[in-house]
Amino acid sequence: MSEFSKPRIIYNLERTRVLSLQMIERVPHEQWFEMPTGVTHVAWHVGHMAIAGYFLGLLLVRGAHDGDEELIPSEYRDLFGYGSQVSGEAADYPSPPDLLSVLASVHEQTLTETRAMPDEVLDESVVFDDPQFDHHPIFDLKGGSLEWLAFHEHIHIGSIGLLRRELGAAPVEYLEESRAGTKFV
Repeated sequence: MSEFSKPRIIYNLERTRVLSLQMIERVPHEQWFEMPTGVTHVAWHVGHMAIAGYFLGLLLVRGAHDGDEELIPSEYRDLFGYGSQVSGEAADYPSPPDLLSVLASVHEQTLTETRAMPDEVLDESVVFDDPQFDHHPIFDLKGGSLEWLAFHEHIHIGSIGLLRRELGAAPVEYLEESRAGTKFV
């Protein structure tokens, strides 16, 4: 019996993305490149979620495929990948609509491939065929990579929420919004 549940992984990926978009959409595009603490900005987090989604949800699970460069632009690794340096220059980055488009494309491809894979694939070892990434400290199985993808995204939801507050926005009142009829689905 596997320790992983494909329906649960898919549920967590879908629900996490709802929360991510709820937070991301609360930051006006003109503020995406502001660095209130001098460390990072919303655009970097959105791009990082896209490249991490590709690595954790696709590359480490099934390896590289022809056509991946159409899914995730090659410059995303340098701009948003592990160890990338954040620049305060908006011109150094894709636009917010482009970032959101890539984020959505990677997410949809991950869900499509995860739904299609046989359950037993979740118990296989991760594909580590990149010299920079020869292991991961949290998981070594494909199901673990997919689970970590949702957990990792939650870290960035919190970071974007903190940036929102640093940019002067009021706290998100999820319970009040829910009581007023906002649907978080």
